[in-house]
Amino acid sequence: MKRSLYILAAVLLFASCDKIEPDQYTIYSGPTLVWEQGSTGTGYEPVQRAYVEKYTGPKCPKCPAADVTLDAAHQQYGSSLVVVSINHPKGQGEPFPGEPDMRTDDGTAWDNYFGINAIPTAYINRRTATQYSGAMDNIKSDIGAVIAENPVVGVTVGANDEERDGTVDITVNLVFAQSYNKPLTLTLALIEDALAYRQINGTEYIDDYVHNHMLRDVITDLWGADIDCTGATGEARRTTVSYTLPEGVVEDNCHIVAFVSDKASREVLNCDATVIHPALP
Repeated sequence: MKRSLYILAAVLLFASCDKIEPDQYTIYSGPTLVWEQGSTGTGYEPVQRAYVEKYTGPKCPKCPAADVTLDAAHQQYGSSLVVVSINHPKGQGEPFPGEPDMRTDDGTAWDNYFGINAIPTAYINRRTATQYSGAMDNIKSDIGAVIAENPVVGVTVGANDEERDGTVDITVNLVFAQSYNKPLTLTLALIEDALAYRQINGTEYIDDYVHNHMLRDVITDLWGADIDCTGATGEARRTTVSYTLPEGVVEDNCHIVAFVSDKASREVLNCDATVIHPALP
């Protein structure tokens, strides 16, 4: 589904019969984004949202308690909170025999990069200072603190599948509320709700436990696509992507997630999520 472009080092043009070593090529995955001038719209005010990345697993007895906490946060903050759930690649993240495997290569890469060695673990905006492992007693108040911040950049995402054929047109608009002069990336991801499969909750096994916000695919490159911008206050940028849903997902249960990150630190500056609409507005 995700196409890769291999660009070989120039020397290989003159030595095509030589063995290609891994450090002699670069892999680019996901679509190349084309950016154009955006519009702020009448009366548009950038909104700050919180992005929570939750690492979980079906054999994790404490993970349902983390779900309860985050569900309560969703009730409190609504669309100002975006959650992406990622199954840990081993141990308690492994599926029970005969159950669906919700692990993804992209989620595993993020898990390994951030050094997740216990679940449940959650990050708010990928900030080390807001990493929770196990108990998440303070996560709701810290989510609220992030939402109360003045946004650097406003993010809005729209997604439409006019023909209901699994081809989704995604539009992202960015508006800078503050100057930001460091390189930025945009990451697009697909998450799915209402996935029912076996989960341990404490000492109880629940065969039809409902898992929400599950990562199904990273649409852009793993660490996002470069944003073509100056980062000047008031600047507006826009990009569109055509994306084919992977097999096995239920479109009506899916959301498209968009988040802007500092390219060097990986910290998420802002985010948005949307359902997939059946027709253009």
